[in-house]
Amino acid sequence: MQMGNIIRVEPVDLSEGDYTDENGFFIRSGSGGTIKYCPMNNADNEYIIKEIEASAIFDDPEICRKVFADATSPAAGDLFAGYGV
Repeated sequence: MQMGNIIRVEPVDLSEGDYTDENGFFIRSGSGGTIKYCPMNNADNEYIIKEIEASAIFDDPEICRKVFADATSPAAGDLFAGYGV
């Protein structure tokens, strides 16, 4: 039975490069900032740069497959990947 919610959360560590999971994940930030990412079925050169607001929950419905270390402003320990929807 699917719970229909985030069932696993892990910190996104960009200190050694990009964060990638080809199975897809949701992203949130504790302090907000700018992220450079690829939605689930986009190629690396089809990235998006957008501002995200600080949030304690995963409220952006877009599934990502990659967050780039360059051009991403929240601190590496302040981004989180959510799985399990």
